[in-house]
Amino acid sequence: MSSVYACMLFLFFVVLNPVSLAAGATNSSGAAGFSLPLVPHYRTEAGVLEELLPEGDAEGGVNITSIRPKMIPLTGPVYSVRVGVGSGETQHFYKLALDLVRPLTWIRCRPCIPEKKQEGSIFNTAVSPHYHAIASTDRRCTAPYKRGSRGRCIFDVKYQYHGSSAQGFLSTDNFAFDGSGPGSHISGVDGLVFGCAHSTHQFDNHGVWAGVMSLNRHPTSLIRQLSDRGLAASRFSYCLVGKEHEHLHRRGFLRFGADIPDQPHARSTALLHGELAQGGGMYYVHLVGISLGGRRLTAITPAMFERDPRTLRGGCTVDVGTSHTLLAPDAYHILAAEVVAHLQSRGVHRAPGPVQNLKLCFRGAWDSIRAHFPSVTLHFDPESAVLFIKPELLFLAVTHQHTHYACFTVVPYAERSVIGAGQMLDTRFTFDLQHNRLFFAPEDCHLDTSAVGMT
Repeated sequence: MSSVYACMLFLFFVVLNPVSLAAGATNSSGAAGFSLPLVPHYRTEAGVLEELLPEGDAEGGVNITSIRPKMIPLTGPVYSVRVGVGSGETQHFYKLALDLVRPLTWIRCRPCIPEKKQEGSIFNTAVSPHYHAIASTDRRCTAPYKRGSRGRCIFDVKYQYHGSSAQGFLSTDNFAFDGSGPGSHISGVDGLVFGCAHSTHQFDNHGVWAGVMSLNRHPTSLIRQLSDRGLAASRFSYCLVGKEHEHLHRRGFLRFGADIPDQPHARSTALLHGELAQGGGMYYVHLVGISLGGRRLTAITPAMFERDPRTLRGGCTVDVGTSHTLLAPDAYHILAAEVVAHLQSRGVHRAPGPVQNLKLCFRGAWDSIRAHFPSVTLHFDPESAVLFIKPELLFLAVTHQHTHYACFTVVPYAERSVIGAGQMLDTRFTFDLQHNRLFFAPEDCHLDTSAVGMT
């Protein structure tokens, strides 16, 4: 599964009467828009997830144009959503890790092996009146899903980054999106397709997550299903709040359709490999080069980010569900050598080996060496599409055996390059599925937030 860690995402809220999403939602101009509820968490130094606010927190409601989701920021970038599954008294709310890689939203269903702690009880299909398992003869039971025994359609999703997977039955049920607290207004969508997982492998849910929420381009992802019902304009956007604002306890927003603010000065690049057989619904972009500290690294060439159409390896994707950026090994080694040379020329020395599994680290207290960190710029096609990554987003302060280090958060990955959440902070990203474009622009993301506990 895509890793999960990092900062925030959230939205304004307007208190209105409950509204059913099944009928569609438009604003006064006729443009569709929606949002989903998400809940914030932080990771403690001990690795335990803590919720940012108590469950009793009551936040704004729903409006016809948007159902603004509350997101779960973690100290090490990752995000999750809070959704309800089922209906009436059998409805339960779960926290699901956000993912842009795999095609299906799934939750753990009773029975599920192995047993794991999670927030809320494991979903029990036997008592959910609107739950249906999709038959193996159903037109939706096509690749990547397969016909199984007993006439059911089965799914088997695998996440390459950590070797985790989930298996179970393709299903439908009612979903609900609310404001996370008593008095919140709830909106529901009937008959969404999702996976009911009865087996997981190496799914590290930190005792919190019940599954995964997909915003992939596949027809069974959440964004595609809602867009196909006229509930979104095939667009979603987020602006992750920078680390320097975490102490303010403010939440950012995940925005959909007409709820996305205009970006008149945004850069854009094409979203590639939209055909599912080739791209699997992931968000590929054409990365052509990298600069360090404003200097183009000419040894890093576009060929290092090309995708092999035969093996489907290589290329570069964007994924808010991956905590930090992963880079093709050839490009990584050149970049890492330049980072080492840059810092050593300023008197900052490399640690002799990895520190807490972080490959490239430097000795020194954060405040004493941070001024020497270089920036990184990612160059896309066209060349005018450049993503500037601030120096402080590229390093992580680590203390090990009473020694202080700053570790480079970009790591090598042979399968493909991935732009992760940790390097997306204070930039608004907008994914336009209809026109296959990714828009991005610097933004003070803390200005698009609401205070925790605000009513």
